[in-house]
Amino acid sequence: MKIFVNTSALHILEESQSFATSLQVIPAATRRRLSSYAKTLLSAVLTIYEQFPQANKLPVILASRHGDLRRTIELLNDLVNGESLSPTRFCLSVNNAVLGQLSMLTKNTQAMTTVGGGADSFAYAWLEGVTQLESHAQVLIIYADEQPPEPYTAQCESPRCGVAFAALLTKEPSPGAKQVNFAHSCHAEPSNTTDVVDVAQALHVALSSGEGTITMTNSNHHWSWHVAS
Repeated sequence: MKIFVNTSALHILEESQSFATSLQVIPAATRRRLSSYAKTLLSAVLTIYEQFPQANKLPVILASRHGDLRRTIELLNDLVNGESLSPTRFCLSVNNAVLGQLSMLTKNTQAMTTVGGGADSFAYAWLEGVTQLESHAQVLIIYADEQPPEPYTAQCESPRCGVAFAALLTKEPSPGAKQVNFAHSCHAEPSNTTDVVDVAQALHVALSSGEGTITMTNSNHHWSWHVAS
């Protein structure tokens, strides 16, 4: 599958990035309610919007393996402790809540889609993006996740830290856009899983430089991105 990428953005929490500047466009009352997951995600998206202001009126696809799991666990702990659940916290815990906040912030009335595909969620963002390019000239894809908190750290260690990746996809070439050949195959023998942070980081570098081949393997699934100027 051949597509083109105008630009990409990457935010990794372990690199101690400060989101204070990029989030200043968000009203203070809304900003105070944002979780670390939402802040990481929105920081990547706003980086794209700074480069391509027209992108804030495009369809958006958000993929996440865990979503804002920390909020969900906090709500479950409240239930266990016999405390009343906060309606606001519950609304903000669902997977598409941050897209609703983004929609209101930018007054974007285009379709916003959430995707969850386990360990392959990063690749499914691209797959959904390619599919939507059949009916749209451009789409914005986002992948965001955090390392699962207790009590789920023993069940899943990926991603190793909070990460958000965003890319502006287009089906036609344009000045500065990078061509990407996106492919998938299945292997009979399971392979070691690739941490999604490493994949996102390598793909962002390849898109910035204009060349490179990035692969991601999860069990029997093998995904690849071949980037060329």
